[in-house]
Amino acid sequence: MAGVPLRVEILRAGEEHVEQIARLAESRSLNRPDGTPGSVEGGFLVSAYSEADYRARLETAEHFYVAVKGGQVLAFLLAYSSDRVEPDEWLNRRIKTTLGNFLVIKQICVAQDAARGGIASMLYYHVLDQWDESPVIAAVVNDPPNDASARFHHKLGFQELTRLTPPDGLPRVVWVWRKPREAMLHAQYGIAVDLYKHEDNLNWQKLNNFFYITAGLAAATAFCLGKEGAGGSLGKGLATIIAVIGIGVSLGFSLMLRFGRQYLLARKEAVIDLEEYMAWHGGERIVNRHTDDPRSAYLKVSPTGAIMMLLPVLVAACWLAVLGVLIAD
Repeated sequence: MAGVPLRVEILRAGEEHVEQIARLAESRSLNRPDGTPGSVEGGFLVSAYSEADYRARLETAEHFYVAVKGGQVLAFLLAYSSDRVEPDEWLNRRIKTTLGNFLVIKQICVAQDAARGGIASMLYYHVLDQWDESPVIAAVVNDPPNDASARFHHKLGFQELTRLTPPDGLPRVVWVWRKPREAMLHAQYGIAVDLYKHEDNLNWQKLNNFFYITAGLAAATAFCLGKEGAGGSLGKGLATIIAVIGIGVSLGFSLMLRFGRQYLLARKEAVIDLEEYMAWHGGERIVNRHTDDPRSAYLKVSPTGAIMMLLPVLVAACWLAVLGVLIAD
């Protein structure tokens, strides 16, 4: 119908697309004609194959798709299983020995004038919706660091698997996507919550032990300086040693509580990530309920943990004051 804008269609790559695919790959090549590296801005870079190479993959690759608008190829994605990895693919063979079977997204390429239009996501989702046999990996050249690619893969649910440098000398970041398993996620959520509660209880136990130790040191200081104690210079000397120990103990517990708070926030973030997925599938947010409300920003940073960390610092200041008095007297 006249006047209706053309839609972007995802089609299986065919013989009629090969010439455009090869031209597109050449325009987005990792290396320019003068040998200098291509820019990672504005799109994905690929190792440009010849038309013959792409034509051969029409039959062998399980997934070879093009994004087409009005007959023009705007992007393409080439992916195949680990069973079809060639002998000279060092990185994919290295991963297969540790990961087992997988689907590798070998190339994804988007035309410069179509970049940042969501076409790459369309191609990825087209593959991920169909593939559930094994993990999906994508190796991205990371020299220079490709932050745009990292954000893109994170958004699609990929996680960084490893970093490798093949014989060609170009470092790669390998991203992996695994289809979520409902039963496994429920079990992991229970474990994540238990770890979160354990970390919180452990922090309170640390603080409790700190107060017991501090009370004991304070009692020992009072005894040394009192009439029942050693008295005189000996008592002051012992009290000075105890004050130094008190300072060290206070700072040590403050450091332990600081790391404990970081562990607690990390456990909380893991629980929140699982809750987000479950909420998408009909569950309820519990730990991260209302965290997006500006008035509830404290829910994200655990101010109680910050107070727990500062209490030993205040006690250390008190011990320092006691030490100063003992030295001055």
